[in-house]
Amino acid sequence: MPPGRAISVFLIDGVPEGRVMCELFNWTGKGYKVPRRMLKESADRAALFKAGVYFLFGRDEGRNEINAVYVGEAESVYRRLPAHQDKDFWTEVLVFVSKDDNLNKAHIKFLEHTIHAKVREAGRYELKNSNTPNKPEISEVDQAVMTEFLANLQLLTGAMGYKLFEPLISPTTAAVETYTLQNARGADARAVYTSDGMVVLKGSFATRDEVNSVGDSTRKLRKQLITDGILSLDDSRLMFTTDHLFSSPSTAASLVSGSQVNGWAVWKDEAGNTLKDNEAPAAPPIVDPEPFDDD
Repeated sequence: MPPGRAISVFLIDGVPEGRVMCELFNWTGKGYKVPRRMLKESADRAALFKAGVYFLFGRDEGRNEINAVYVGEAESVYRRLPAHQDKDFWTEVLVFVSKDDNLNKAHIKFLEHTIHAKVREAGRYELKNSNTPNKPEISEVDQAVMTEFLANLQLLTGAMGYKLFEPLISPTTAAVETYTLQNARGADARAVYTSDGMVVLKGSFATRDEVNSVGDSTRKLRKQLITDGILSLDDSRLMFTTDHLFSSPSTAASLVSGSQVNGWAVWKDEAGNTLKDNEAPAAPPIVDPEPFDDD
């Protein structure tokens, strides 16, 4: 287990939904979280005008549950952000800069390229970048410094509420129970229940068609996943081409089965226990009353 880390979080506006500044003890970097609606009033923050990398976070409404992010770099982050005003999806920006002004153009390009690759590998967020950032040539020493900088950046990104770099199924959850869902219309799916929701595993099969009573949200999500290539036609069924996270067991089960079902009742482990069975709290132990003493 890695050692504990001390993080300093400062609520600039005194409220959790406002701007946040985040630092790590004995690190030259600094992170800012700024709601889009508060960009104008952040022009007095000199640190935001430094060289750094930034993340535009939001939701793509056409893709329902999928979180979206744009990864960028700039020699003056605040001056770069107005160029993204035509992007409707984002509602918040995370900015990472160096307190000692030691980040140069090659450094931030290296960070942008590496971050983009790690976000794509993790698979949690839809990347809104139209192109893959180029990787610059930097010295071995600079690579070591930027690798350490990135490790701290990843830690603070998670601390500020975005699991951008964490895989859908972490090494700690990979060993937990796998649940299955099968039906006569061709559904044959495996999934893992995590703290974020239900992850349907690559290679699982969903029914090709839906029953008439299926909800509109399920129909829309199925169509979007087909458009995105997450579901592909395989004979008479739809196959998951990658692991995919759903916000709840019921959303995952309804999409897989093509009908409105209760995921807590239909996802079953190898022993035939449902999610509901396994999530039920354990009964308290029965304690025998102490014998009555007449003396």
